[in-house]
Amino acid sequence: MWQSKPVLVLLLLAVSTAATLGKPLLTKITKGGASTALYTAPLSAGRPLVLDLSAPAITTPCSGQTTKVTLSANSTDGSNPLSPVSFAATATCAAAPSGTIGVAGLARSSASFPAQVASTQKVANSFALCLPSAGVGAAIFGGGPFFLAPPADRPAITTLLSDGVPLRQPFSGNPGYFVSATNGVAIDGTRVAVSGSGALVVGLSTTIPYAQLRSDVYRPFITAFDRAMGSSAKVAAVAPFELCYDSSKLSPTRSGYSVPQVDVMLEGGTNFTVVGGNSMAQVNSGTACFAFVQAGGGTAGGTPAVVIGGFQMESKLVVLDNDKKTLSFTPYLPAMGFSCGNFNFTRAG
Repeated sequence: MWQSKPVLVLLLLAVSTAATLGKPLLTKITKGGASTALYTAPLSAGRPLVLDLSAPAITTPCSGQTTKVTLSANSTDGSNPLSPVSFAATATCAAAPSGTIGVAGLARSSASFPAQVASTQKVANSFALCLPSAGVGAAIFGGGPFFLAPPADRPAITTLLSDGVPLRQPFSGNPGYFVSATNGVAIDGTRVAVSGSGALVVGLSTTIPYAQLRSDVYRPFITAFDRAMGSSAKVAAVAPFELCYDSSKLSPTRSGYSVPQVDVMLEGGTNFTVVGGNSMAQVNSGTACFAFVQAGGGTAGGTPAVVIGGFQMESKLVVLDNDKKTLSFTPYLPAMGFSCGNFNFTRAG
């Protein structure tokens, strides 16, 4: 039956290669409470595994070094989940984060969850995350493209995806996902002056809640936002944030509070744009804070300049294609009337 609200669904187009004979797998994502803010998926008989972009393997408590586990999700034809799919996977023995039974490592490794899905299901080694700010989101393993529906002729959401940004080689031994910000970062279109020269290394993380900036980048960045924002709504800081504002004095829009826009200017001319919905954290009923924090560690070398946290990726479709070695992403979906909760998890029939 046609629904009055738009539903964001996945539509798989058939591909006639042996490597993509299977169907992608779809699963819900939920966000943990304020104490952890971890994103989990019910991949083990409905029990949660933490989704970790930096972890190279599936892990679960066990004795020994590795074990076999049975994991499950739903295959999808794009309009609806089709049927439950279970498959055997190899897991490394390790303690589980509180409230979960382990970790679904998503990093660039042959032992990761996406790599094992690709191998067992004969699908692409590519996955998409739509992290929810509340409620449920979605993860799709095995490729796309993606469509918005209804109506049936709605353009593919792939038309909203950015051009693919090349992934860097693993950085300082970390098998996660890194790209280059060849033009640095900007506040409201003005580039932030950072000491030194060359591209900034930018990482992605689903296990840190807010973007972290290396100290040599953080200070000029915060100063630039403070100057662009002005002081009329400024209030006392609320840890761990430095810049906080009286939210009753901020104008709400479909993109979140109307505040200076942040752009991480990536290789190839693509910007990872952070609007108010991804930059301002509501810490209490009357206060919203600029959700960027200073990273620990050194000022260069083995530390990425920027690590984009889960909050900055929420309400966007983020696609990591290990076959093509690219990152792509949509703009902030609520600005277009959609959310990560609009995926369809109801099986037909």
